[in-house]
Amino acid sequence: MARPFKSEKVLTQEITESNFKAYTVGFDDKKFRLKPLVDVICRVIPEFSFGFHEGHSVPHTEMIEKLQEAAQIIYQTDKFQQRGEFGELILHLLLRDFHDTIPLVSKIFFKDSQNAIVHGFDAVQITTGDKKKLWLGESKLYKNGKDGVKELLEDLKNHVNADFLRKEFQLLYKKLPDQIPDVQHWRDLMDKHTTLDKIFDNIVVPMVCTYSSDLFKTYQEASASFVKDFNTECRGLFKYFDENKISTNVEIVLLLLPVSDKDELNKALDEKLKAFQK
Repeated sequence: MARPFKSEKVLTQEITESNFKAYTVGFDDKKFRLKPLVDVICRVIPEFSFGFHEGHSVPHTEMIEKLQEAAQIIYQTDKFQQRGEFGELILHLLLRDFHDTIPLVSKIFFKDSQNAIVHGFDAVQITTGDKKKLWLGESKLYKNGKDGVKELLEDLKNHVNADFLRKEFQLLYKKLPDQIPDVQHWRDLMDKHTTLDKIFDNIVVPMVCTYSSDLFKTYQEASASFVKDFNTECRGLFKYFDENKISTNVEIVLLLLPVSDKDELNKALDEKLKAFQK
C-alpha cells in the first residue's frame, strides 16, 4: 500500500487488529522523536485544508502561497491548547497512510470565518474499490489516555445515531466534489431516503486518541520491555473502550497514539503552523 505522506519512516503500527490499532513513534538518540513526528503531521496540512476542492496539483509558482493559505485556514490564534485541529491532522494522517482512504470532503474548508470551529465528524474519508466504505472519524488529543477515550465514548454515543447522521449528510450531500471516484455512489448513500440499515452497513467510525504516556519517561529506546509495556498500556485502554461503547451495527475502530507529552506536541505543531503562515 502506497503511503502518500510516508509516515512509516516515523510511525509503526505496533498493534493491528480489525477494530483496534496502536502506533508507536519510538526514539532517536535516546529521545522521543518529536521533530520527525511534527514534520510528518504537517505534511497533511494542504490536503487537510483543501481536500479535493483545489484539484490534484498546484503549479510550482503557487506552492508557497497555497501552503500559507492552507495553514491560515486551520486557525490564527494563540489559544491553540483549547482547539482540536491538531488531533484532526493526526486522524487525517493515520487514515490516509495506514487505511488507504482518500478524503471525500474537507470539513474545515466549510469555515465561514477565521478561527471558527467546525462541528460534526473530524474526518470524512472513503475507501474505494469493491468494498466502498464511508469513514467518519473522531479525534482527541489529551493529557491522559483514559480521559481521551472517555470523550471518544461520548462522541460515539452522540454522533452514531440516526438524527446526527441525517443532519451530517444533509450538510455534505451537495458539497461533494465531482472529482471524487464514484461520487454518485456517495450521494446515493447520503440521500435522505436511504435506509439506516444500508447507511450503517457502509460506515466505519475510526476514533483516534493521541495522549501523553509515562512510557516515554521510563524508556529511552524501543527495547523488548518497552514494546511489552506499550502493548499492555494500549490494550488496557482498548479494553475499557470496548467494554463501555454503545451497541451499534456501525463498524468502529479505536486508534491509539501515545506520545511523550501532549502539550509539547501541541506547542511544536503550533510553532510550525505559524511559521507556514508567515
